[in-house]
Amino acid sequence: MDDERSPDGHGGGDGVESAKSITDLAKRVDKTWEGGIILKNSLFPTKLLLTEGEREVVEQLLKDENDKPHLKITQRLRLDETKLEDVSKRINSSSSHAIFLALAAASGSVAVPDGTEVQSRPLKNLVSYLKQKEAAGVISLHNRETEQTGVLYAFPPCNFSMELLRRVATDLTDEGSKDDHLVVVVVRGGPSTSSSAAADTADT
Repeated sequence: MDDERSPDGHGGGDGVESAKSITDLAKRVDKTWEGGIILKNSLFPTKLLLTEGEREVVEQLLKDENDKPHLKITQRLRLDETKLEDVSKRINSSSSHAIFLALAAASGSVAVPDGTEVQSRPLKNLVSYLKQKEAAGVISLHNRETEQTGVLYAFPPCNFSMELLRRVATDLTDEGSKDDHLVVVVVRGGPSTSSSAAADTADT
């Protein structure tokens, strides 16, 4: 019953299509995941709100090898046109995908991994970092039980990320360079192709 969130759906039951701003959009879509995005020794508490695609991606792929909601950025993808075109092609050709609006979760809502030096920091710090690097974060996903794989891209506010949100919220206006959100894309990949596909499009 998620047709109204598909790019072709015009049900508009929750008014997603008429959202005018990121804040407005956030009120019209449901939270489907809450966890920590990890970069180096920092964990950024994050909640993902599904704007387009399959909710099952969350249950099947958005967890680490210990079944915890911790996702570690291991590569960066430069925000240049050819690499963004490649991401667009992967979205359109994949067996399934999901696009999320990522917002900060409460600092105490996500526990840091046990036995690590990781510290919890605000999501805006990660957004600022990615904007400064002019890059998206890349995370390889693997469900050991089902052997399903995928790739997650975390985009800072940019023209490309706004266009991803406008696939469903066509009236969305560009709010400039706010550091309060990311746009997250998850693309399901085949068992043997996902990790190589991530490497092809990412800078270590």
